[in-house]
Amino acid sequence: MRRAALIPLWLGLLGAWTAAAQDISAEQQKLLAKRAAEADAYRKLAEMVYGLQINSRTYVKDFVTESDDIRSDVDAFIKGIRLGTPTFYDDGSCEVPAEVTVAKVVETLRTAHSRHYRGDSVDVSDFESMSRRIEKQVLKVVGQGAPRAELPPGLPEGVAEMLGPAPEGVPASVPDIWRKIGPQARLSAQKAAYEDAKRRLAERIKGVRLTARTQVRDFVMESDVITTELDATLVGFREKGYYLHPDELIAECTLVLPTEQVISTIKRLHSRYYEGDDVKGSDIENVVRTVVKRDFEATGMGVPNPRFIRKYVEMTQAAMPDWAMQPLEAEGEGTDPEMDTPQGKLRAARAAELDARRKLAERIAGLRLTSGTVVRDFVTEHDEISTLVDAVIVDALVSQTRFTPQSAVVVVSVPGMRVWGVLNDAMRRR
Repeated sequence: MRRAALIPLWLGLLGAWTAAAQDISAEQQKLLAKRAAEADAYRKLAEMVYGLQINSRTYVKDFVTESDDIRSDVDAFIKGIRLGTPTFYDDGSCEVPAEVTVAKVVETLRTAHSRHYRGDSVDVSDFESMSRRIEKQVLKVVGQGAPRAELPPGLPEGVAEMLGPAPEGVPASVPDIWRKIGPQARLSAQKAAYEDAKRRLAERIKGVRLTARTQVRDFVMESDVITTELDATLVGFREKGYYLHPDELIAECTLVLPTEQVISTIKRLHSRYYEGDDVKGSDIENVVRTVVKRDFEATGMGVPNPRFIRKYVEMTQAAMPDWAMQPLEAEGEGTDPEMDTPQGKLRAARAAELDARRKLAERIAGLRLTSGTVVRDFVTEHDEISTLVDAVIVDALVSQTRFTPQSAVVVVSVPGMRVWGVLNDAMRRR
């Protein structure tokens, strides 16, 4: 769907939504809200699991990029989590709790390691130390949903089918918070989410492992021409869908790129330009055999232009802090004894990313909510809030990577509105 075509579509929905919503029965509204809350719970739990740290260098999200088989195992595990009893509120919204023990997460990762793992950065003993290092024995989330016909993109594999389709005759709706702020704000947020999704899709592709010690990221460092042509692969993606958060001004966009197109591009670039000795044609053939024939997918987030947010704040008189209207960024730096090699550059970039995420965590922990309260004090009152904020930091985007002769410099960012949404939801529930 072209973004230009969205304008008359959304304008039409603005007029049709109010009348159509009156025809939805109370039972349908509760079913839709419960369905949306369950989807939100699954996604939050997946985000939390992927954000767990296996060892000093690797997170679960890095581990699952080793193989789509591993990702499928972890997604299937998350899909099997039992949800708690839903709570319905007078405004039509619903909350669904979900939890999983750390022991089950560790056991799933250990099993996936023995079945599919071929790398050398994660050892079985790492999982034992992982279970000892995580202070919380149970990971808990609360999914929130409003009556919506469509599900958010970016759910774990198979969850959408498990939740089932929306009841017939229920139109897709524009959440009330977005109707108040206007179509221009919505479209600006969708465009930002679209661009964010493209960056995330590129990061996902550059995480494809060719050999036990080489990723596409190393491979493309051999030549600027390779980098340019690999980036051109993104031209072939398609939009899977948009999602507007019903309770906060965050839009999401999911893009999909066929696996076959990525692999064929890598093979073509290898035969044209590659002159190193770390990657061979047979390595790429091995990727074709090991990567499950499933599309690469990435979900990006965006918020409206700040001027639209200010307009909404003035209308609602909400106590939204200034930092929520802009990206929160931190710059990290790392180095490696072998900076003149692709592997050394990758290790330095990883060290710089970890440094940037640490600095970003420190910055978020020091954000001021009121004249006498900082986030650090606020999150220490509740383990769930602390965990959700940690998950937001782990999910932050690497927005820039550059190299100097001595080091790598990485910039990590997260939308301020994303952090504010987590904190605001938590404050409302207290």
